[in-house]
Amino acid sequence: MSEPWFIQAVDFWNEWAIRLAASTSLASHVLLMILAETRRRSVWPGWTFALWLAYQILDKAGSYALGHLSLNTTGPSDQEQILVAFWAPFLLLHLGGPDNVSAYSLDDDKLSWRKFVGSLWKAIGAFYVVFTKILLANSGPLSLASMIMINIGMFRFFEMAVAILRAPRKKAWGSSNKNQPPPVDFSVSHGNDEARKIAQGQWQCCGCGTLFDSSVEMNSPNLETSRKIFNLGWKDMCKVVEVEASLMYDMLYTKASVVYTIGGYFHRFISPLATSAAAFLFWQYPKNNVELPDLIVTYIVLYASLALDVMWLVMALASTWTYGFLTARSRTWLYHKVLCSGWWCCFRGLAMRLHPWRLLGKDPSTYRMWSGTIGRFNMLQECTRAPGLIERLCSGLLTILGLEDVWNEHRIWKCLSQLPPDVKELVFERIKRRLSGTNPSDAYSMKDIRALWGQEAVKRSKNIFDGLMLPYFGNEFQEDILLWHMSTIIYLWSGNQQQLIRGANAATTQLKHVKAIEVLSEYLMFLVILRPHMLPDPALGRLCEVTMQALKEECAKDKENSPSCAARKQKLAEILHSKEKSKKLMNSDANRRLISDAARLAIALQEVKATKVKDVVELIFDVWVDKLLYAAIRCSRESHARQLGRGGELITIVWIVAEHAGLFRIGETKPHETERDDSEKTCCQKNPDFCCEKDYYC
Repeated sequence: MSEPWFIQAVDFWNEWAIRLAASTSLASHVLLMILAETRRRSVWPGWTFALWLAYQILDKAGSYALGHLSLNTTGPSDQEQILVAFWAPFLLLHLGGPDNVSAYSLDDDKLSWRKFVGSLWKAIGAFYVVFTKILLANSGPLSLASMIMINIGMFRFFEMAVAILRAPRKKAWGSSNKNQPPPVDFSVSHGNDEARKIAQGQWQCCGCGTLFDSSVEMNSPNLETSRKIFNLGWKDMCKVVEVEASLMYDMLYTKASVVYTIGGYFHRFISPLATSAAAFLFWQYPKNNVELPDLIVTYIVLYASLALDVMWLVMALASTWTYGFLTARSRTWLYHKVLCSGWWCCFRGLAMRLHPWRLLGKDPSTYRMWSGTIGRFNMLQECTRAPGLIERLCSGLLTILGLEDVWNEHRIWKCLSQLPPDVKELVFERIKRRLSGTNPSDAYSMKDIRALWGQEAVKRSKNIFDGLMLPYFGNEFQEDILLWHMSTIIYLWSGNQQQLIRGANAATTQLKHVKAIEVLSEYLMFLVILRPHMLPDPALGRLCEVTMQALKEECAKDKENSPSCAARKQKLAEILHSKEKSKKLMNSDANRRLISDAARLAIALQEVKATKVKDVVELIFDVWVDKLLYAAIRCSRESHARQLGRGGELITIVWIVAEHAGLFRIGETKPHETERDDSEKTCCQKNPDFCCEKDYYC
């Protein structure tokens, strides 16, 4: 009589649990290595969930297998028990994680000491298994092989803990000027790889300071290097800045802080040799009375580790972090033998030609660049959209279960699109004009950007309105984005304005500015609705909900249902425009107060003479650029760092550009000021925008 199914299931688990755990540990380690690079560029929630799942499975499978080995004996024979115990060093190696992952999220850095203690306990468990079941059993060649692998595993395992401990600390990276990199030619047009070398070579001067501290010493070479990067053409500047964002990601979420050191390079040179020696010793080990599945698992984990060791060595040597490591030691023989001789460039070129991305027909130098993906949220368009039954059910169910974050991730993914190249050009050229200080009429002061969010642009263009009501702004920054977002849509899509701004007589530059206005308006609105942690000032979620509900009510009054989304948006904009004209938006209704203000602002902009429409369009564009700059500068460093692990964000790129401008570095004079002895200046002469007599700032 056969045993019941549950008895068979228990027997199967007892026999295969450790095999499945070891195989799952290796598979999740490899999967984590592959998926880790996706979050550098991709913000698709599916990849994020898969990465999180692999991260969790790796920890649970490895910990379970080590616990199982340390507490139980497996296999019918002593020789088989010894063979299975040989898996312990490889489980520790897997738990150490791949080189391109150290922390899943920024919160791991805050829990690093607790993780360090947990790591120590797991390492002790692995050594206990090897000592009691292999070394004490005097297993011949396998004893030496296990000692080799346990040392490699423990070093790799503690590397992860040290990387997490060092990531949030500036002293781990060093920002001293003792080893200044050699001068870099900033005057030529750079490709992605050349831009990466520039950013890498100047990392200690610029990137490290940007992430940790904006203040620098006057007359510092760091400041001069930063200015040179800012003074590149906008395309080259953006390439370098996007690479710097990628290097910040490496510092926070990978093992770069320990891999690209003398100890890290030494370990990666030794690991393939040590694993090869362990494989040779295992080949000499007698394998009688060993079950075939255990032997297969052993061969898989052993040779997979050897292949990964070789891969990590090649990737470490071909990385531009190695270029930065060598340039920081420009006075050593290693720099001249490896970099000046051209050996490293040839090796990197070969590695890039063999990169797996080549199989997909993509340039490997682009996968570390910012993807250019931004979110866009149009409030009027969203309020005119009728969600389907499945969408309503999913939203309601996830809200009941307290999984609003999961639903928000889905909404974020639906809002993503590529930043148009022509819009990117307009935005960054305008930002350079605002920050460069080369033309005082265009340049902004620190106060204009850090304390205002568009008022200065209106103030400088007040002659456009000829006595009409000047545009106004909200009390809070996020309220102001709501106000100007709705006003912008109403201005662009209602009345006869379409003919003036998009008609046949409209200039090409005007059409480009209109496109850029729509993109920036929808992007900042996306941050307000779905990523409020990236914006300064308190989140105004309730105000957004109330305003959207009021817009939906206004839309519901319209009996005509246009099939086109754009037509419905235009129809709602015209309704709001006409009702405000006729004073029917009920200013006393708190739920419609902001809508009424937005419509009134749009009407004020439309009342400008037709001959000045081009100037008004450029003014609105300037206002949105100012808001973008304000958001980027006032966003906390922690929020920028968190978003780097989720695909990056446009305002993070703008923030790094602003840091290179040097305007916000403590103690620095404006770039366009002539150099004079500060000792001869009064407090107000040193900084006229923040005078102790006027603003009590000094």
